[in-house]
Amino acid sequence: MALVALEVNGAALAGATAAGVLFNEPGVALVQGRRVAFGREAAEEARRDPASSYRNYWELLSDEPLPRPARGFRSYADLAHGQMQGLWKRFRDSVGDISGVVLVIPAGVAEDRLALLLGIAEEAGLPVAGLVESGVAAVRSVPEGRACLHIEATAERLAVSRLIAGDGRVRREEILFDGRPGLRHLRAAMTGYVAGRFVAGSRFDPLDLPATEHELSGQLDTWLQAVLSGGDLRIELEAAPVTATAVLGRDVFLASIERLLGAAGNRLRSWCTGPGAADIYLSGALADVPGCAEAFARLLATGVQVLPAGAAALGALERFSPVAGARDRYVLLKSLPAVDTAGGPDTASTAGPDAGAPSAIGGGERGERTPTHVVFGGRAWRIGAEGLHLGSAPQAGGLSIVLSPQGGVSRNHCTVVLENGQVVLHDHSRYGTSLNGAPVADSAPLRGGDVVGVGPLEFLIAREVGGDGS
Repeated sequence: MALVALEVNGAALAGATAAGVLFNEPGVALVQGRRVAFGREAAEEARRDPASSYRNYWELLSDEPLPRPARGFRSYADLAHGQMQGLWKRFRDSVGDISGVVLVIPAGVAEDRLALLLGIAEEAGLPVAGLVESGVAAVRSVPEGRACLHIEATAERLAVSRLIAGDGRVRREEILFDGRPGLRHLRAAMTGYVAGRFVAGSRFDPLDLPATEHELSGQLDTWLQAVLSGGDLRIELEAAPVTATAVLGRDVFLASIERLLGAAGNRLRSWCTGPGAADIYLSGALADVPGCAEAFARLLATGVQVLPAGAAALGALERFSPVAGARDRYVLLKSLPAVDTAGGPDTASTAGPDAGAPSAIGGGERGERTPTHVVFGGRAWRIGAEGLHLGSAPQAGGLSIVLSPQGGVSRNHCTVVLENGQVVLHDHSRYGTSLNGAPVADSAPLRGGDVVGVGPLEFLIAREVGGDGS
């Protein structure tokens, strides 16, 4: 009898067997009278009949009545149960005798939702063998002495887990970020960007007509992948009696995605610099959204490793060991044995910092996105290679901002310095320094608009964009 694994993420329900990834289905349902469809079939039809479709029910899992009645389904839990039954049948048809199913759960799922999910799985007939958190399942090894950040998304949430190595295992130490945007918000931003380009180019909004909205939705990923690969792209939509045109630009598109991901990027940047910089892994579902890998690489100024679809399900299947006790089967595992990947196949591709965009990193010259000043108390101090030192008794050399002694402020608290074309914050304090509300781990690269916290004080990182000081 065989063990199988299922990633329970409504954005991408991936099933894995010993032979590999068996399916990767979206959490979409279509209810048209007596006809019911789930997954890819439902998603395709939902573009033409959105009123009969249901999404996000895995995210909104509850026994509450549906806001729109559907024949045979009373709640989001009923819809999830219907799709779960179909996935279980696909496992059985492919594998035959199955000893157990490992459920792979996104980071940050609430306990009450997890309990409801377990009830749905068992009612659908799945022999649940155990629960594993997705980050430790997807990332097979973490170098000793370094952290790893696993970035994943559901329809409504983006979560970042910090993973560490210890005792031959990969462990989830903490969740660094849990909030918006989810995949739904990213997709809406992509659609809005392209629709806005049609309005600008032809004074035509494709979202006003069902036919052109459907065409835009079907072409969206193809257009944006072409923009990411080749720069500006001229596109057309037939909107009788005219043909609407638009020009998509790579940098403008990526900037729109960066704005959505900025809050998460700000929380992570302090982990992405220095000798102990963390490795960054992006889940397959998130990387499938055009521009996400490139935007994170730009925000974090480092390479981002993109995991393949179903990596968490495959990783759980490879490294999970069934437990004996029935009660233990329902404990969410936040660690798994590490796998020695030295010399083995690489399971991830890499997206590097965007070479095509104005860069904050260069050969000693200021990049177009590099901040130039620290602003505090109505004054601006220029950032240079000699360093700008902050504290109640800052070190000699370079410029200094002398602060009044108070709680949370060290004598030589931190330094902001231009290093190899990049502005970097170095923390020297006893109390810690924050970047956009997140603690800095030794050092962090800075961007215009960042806020550095020293005790109760805040310092704005600014970029001069004109010779007149603007």
